[in-house]
Amino acid sequence: MDSLGTRIRKLRKERKLTLEALAGDRLTKGMLSQIENDKAKPSMESLEYIAERLGVKASELLEEVAPSTIRQLLEQVEILYAEIQLGDTEKLQQVIEMIKPYEEELPLSYEAGRLLYIYAAAQYQMRLTTWESPLQQARFMFKEINLLSHWFETYILQLAIFTEGRNYKMAYSCILQAKKEAEQENYQLDSRDTGKMAYYISIIQLAIGEHEAGKQLVKDTIVNAHKNQFYYYIDDLYRIAAFCAMVDNDFEQAEQMIKKLEQYRVFAEQVDVDAFIFTLKAHYYNNYTHDYERALKEIERFRPLMEMGSIKFDKNLYYCEKGKSLYLLGRYEEAKTAFEQFTNIPSFILHPFDILGFNECFSYKALCYAHFGELTTAYEIAKMAYMDSHDLIDLPYKQKIEETYYSIKAQINSVQ
Repeated sequence: MDSLGTRIRKLRKERKLTLEALAGDRLTKGMLSQIENDKAKPSMESLEYIAERLGVKASELLEEVAPSTIRQLLEQVEILYAEIQLGDTEKLQQVIEMIKPYEEELPLSYEAGRLLYIYAAAQYQMRLTTWESPLQQARFMFKEINLLSHWFETYILQLAIFTEGRNYKMAYSCILQAKKEAEQENYQLDSRDTGKMAYYISIIQLAIGEHEAGKQLVKDTIVNAHKNQFYYYIDDLYRIAAFCAMVDNDFEQAEQMIKKLEQYRVFAEQVDVDAFIFTLKAHYYNNYTHDYERALKEIERFRPLMEMGSIKFDKNLYYCEKGKSLYLLGRYEEAKTAFEQFTNIPSFILHPFDILGFNECFSYKALCYAHFGELTTAYEIAKMAYMDSHDLIDLPYKQKIEETYYSIKAQINSVQ
């Protein structure tokens, strides 16, 4: 199979163009030579420019592999990719190796775009730094063939990558770029994707401290979801709206959103929503109404979910709030037993609201250990929570985290 560079060189020579003539005023002779010799990869803008000067479409430069081959490859990759569990590096590497030989020769098609999307996702999950180029190629392909939902999914993946790295400002720039391009190009996104875009913008606004704008957009998105009868993310929107209300000390609104979430649970019959409800109510009663017995009762409803084995029902969700409830009730021995099972923030917890809530629980764990005189352990836990929260937005939880760290640090210093 000819490489992209080889195809460009062949077409240039067929048209009797020199390197300088093809490079024109937007590329250098040296850069074009590197592209033709496959020592450099052109951006999509450069590829379109080269194609225009050669009198072909960019898709023709990309197309080489037979469509049937690509379809068969995608079928195999989809099956393997669907089997991959968290941390399964062997299968991720297998996916990468299956796609890599075809990367430069993929035709302009849905199958090729999907392969490049999976290729980018797999590379990121392997912690490779080369994920961005195939993702950009996938985005270009989906745009060219007018598969706008898939085009938008490439932005969602990129946003997720930035969010996982806590690069919330980059995530915000990413989703705003998608919004801007959709508006400038007059893309007709369906109501589903319009709702998803508003959802992502709102939660990232809240993540970077644009509280009022994010809160209002969450409210508007809930209204539009009901209007368009599109309920994707609605459970998370209710949960976020409840958190915003709690932070604002608007407990009437918080309870209304919790009630809406419970009503949605009856409608949706999704066990995932139970996890939202039980942990959210436990947090509300622990932190805002100080009804610790009621909080304990709510979090106990979460316990059976852990037996289902889903990653979403991580034991840390249960033990963090249970330990806090028991500590605040003065049941220190039981609290310590619970906190011993609370060891880390689950990998799917990415938003500052949730991260700070977990780190506040670590602060209570530190206080529990300090109560039993285990100051060194208490200090390490408090310090970890403090350092992990330091660069996040200011919320009430952060104050408790900082107070606990400095308090235990002072106790350590006083006995030295």
